Amino acid sequence: MSRELAFYTNEAGDILEKLVCEGGDLSGLKAIEANSTDAAGEKHVPVIEVAGNKVTVKVGEVAHPMTEKHHIAFVVLVTEKTIQRVDLDHEGEPVAEFVLADDDKAIAAYEYCNLHGLWIAQA
Repeated sequence: MSRELAFYTNEAGDILEKLVCEGGDLSGLKAIEANSTDAAGEKHVPVIEVAGNKVTVKVGEVAHPMTEKHHIAFVVLVTEKTIQRVDLDHEGEPVAEFVLADDDKAIAAYEYCNLHGLWIAQA
């Protein structure tokens, strides 16, 4: 099963993830397009490593900065069966770890940089 996420922002700058939409009004929200900002891809595109049922998502081939003013807010892993999210602290590393069920498989990872927006990589 393929899963695709949708993220939105409002005028206040909040980030929203669409979970279920039954035709409700989203007109006040702006869709966030992944990989659409002019920023260094080597510091933003998620790097997905799978070892058995453990998935590690590192943000960027070159480690992304993690400061109060410039950081990765969260990482989302999309699998064949689940969607998992890890919220990151700006004082930590730009890395998230996930555990898959034995019969599950990673599909994609998203990450959100507070300055450079949403980024995605396929597994």
